[in-house]
Amino acid sequence: MERDPVKAMEWFLKAAEQGLPTAQYNLGMMLVAGDGVPQEPPKGARWLEEAAVQGEPMAQYFLGMMCLQGDGIPQDMDKAMTYLGSAAEQGICDAQYLIGYMLLDTPKEAIKEKQWAAHWLNKAAEQNDPRAQYQIGRMFLFGVGMEEDAEKAANWVSAAANSGFADAQYLMGTMLLAGNGVEENREWAAHWFEQAAQQGHVDAQYNLGLMLESGDGIPEDKAKAQYWLQQAAAQGDEEAAKTGQEVRDGIQPQEAQGS
Repeated sequence: MERDPVKAMEWFLKAAEQGLPTAQYNLGMMLVAGDGVPQEPPKGARWLEEAAVQGEPMAQYFLGMMCLQGDGIPQDMDKAMTYLGSAAEQGICDAQYLIGYMLLDTPKEAIKEKQWAAHWLNKAAEQNDPRAQYQIGRMFLFGVGMEEDAEKAANWVSAAANSGFADAQYLMGTMLLAGNGVEENREWAAHWFEQAAQQGHVDAQYNLGLMLESGDGIPEDKAKAQYWLQQAAAQGDEEAAKTGQEVRDGIQPQEAQGS
């Protein structure tokens, strides 16, 4: 059967008018996105709200995002948190991560908010969201909203790193360098720095360059060291530019730094 968005919208509209939340959600999303039909975000948001009040979790999530960003409708933070919270309660991973991240971005003294951040980030992390795994790992590492536990931090950061999350790969490298929560292993530290460096992580590029230049735990390779230091310098890292010049001048640079 050929795709026919106009015909699909007609059927969704009929079902939506009879109160079917799935149809209301699909109709709302078509109107918000302009998927084969004229784009009408306010009208789409009204159908998403019809579905959201009936408990449709994806409608709650997308409506919450629209309210949060003021995307096609007036920004409304209270509504955003209400709908995102409802979606999170129903297990929508993106909502759990977003609520957790927003609660994490509160003043240091907001202990209760940090604890709720840990709650929601942990929920998302258990659904294998690498962003949440990284954040919950950092919370364990630095004792934010929970007791400091470097081993638990390493477990979560490792999970995120293995999913390809560059910030986690870099952090895993620093933990391996320092033996923080894991046994010190400079060869594996370099491995994770390289994984992150290949994704453009500037600090990983810098640390990898230092390790390659000095043969710190890995075979010395001046050419590769220069390459990664230049990559970091090209992103505006002044220390990498300075170190690269020192290497060219034959001056011994400092060692890579762990966490």
